[in-house]
Amino acid sequence: MSSRSRPHGPLRRARTAVNAAIRRLIDEPPSPQRTERYERLLVRWRELHEADVTEAA
Repeated sequence: MSSRSRPHGPLRRARTAVNAAIRRLIDEPPSPQRTERYERLLVRWRELHEADVTEAA
């Protein structure tokens, strides 16, 4: 089982930046470029969340 700790420091700032970028992107008109950037941001968001998961003993 895994456990999540509260994000802090650089990890928290990185998550906040990615979330803000996703929100700004959603306000843009649909385009292939927007879709590509959105997919990259989602990958980064997932990586940041996976970095915060630790295996329970």
